[in-house]
Amino acid sequence: MSAQDDFDDLPPGGGDAALAAEFVLRLLDPAETAACAAREAADPGFAAEVARWRADLLPLDAGFALAPPPAALRGRIEARLFPDAAQPSALARLWGSVGLWRGLAATSAAVAVWLAVAPRPPDPELVAELIAALAPREGGGEFVASFDPATGAVTVTRLLGAADQGRVLQLWALVDQAPVSLGLLPATPRAEIVLPPELAARIGDGTLVEVSEEPTGGSPTGRPTGTVLAAGFLRDI
Repeated sequence: MSAQDDFDDLPPGGGDAALAAEFVLRLLDPAETAACAAREAADPGFAAEVARWRADLLPLDAGFALAPPPAALRGRIEARLFPDAAQPSALARLWGSVGLWRGLAATSAAVAVWLAVAPRPPDPELVAELIAALAPREGGGEFVASFDPATGAVTVTRLLGAADQGRVLQLWALVDQAPVSLGLLPATPRAEIVLPPELAARIGDGTLVEVSEEPTGGSPTGRPTGTVLAAGFLRDI
């Protein structure tokens, strides 16, 4: 049976088969994705549905070949994203470019399929910087995060949102279905955090990144305890 046959056979009302398909295709929002990941680990029936979809969609991956990005691409991206971080108008232009990345991420189901299938060993010559547009959650923050696998450095640009008096912002990543602190963010608009090599090796394309508001010194529990201001997925652009 082909992947198209599976789509044709989905029940009109959805159900676990449709939910598993949306989970595999990365069509769910961050909260739904986290809930499905937890259910996949705990519910054998749902895990079987997810595994079936991944297996059925895997042949579609053959239509996409890895290709190195143009040598000048990184420079053009950085020039577009960070033309002049000191000027407020530049931040507005930066958020406009984030909308572009969001649009690109949603325009092609084929690209979503390519991202969803089983991971392949990275080619060191093709490792590219990952970008995440952290969209507003309950706290109404807006951030852009980038991760350089070669150096383990995470760079965060704050566009909107700040911690209340006596509170701090903390950066998190969902690693192996559990939140892991990447560090505290300073009050400056832009910050860089260099991750330990063992943690950096666990961050990759599709990793969920969040910013939460925590007590001074950071979360006392090792998990987000305050309001989640923004969240988004790292993507290879």
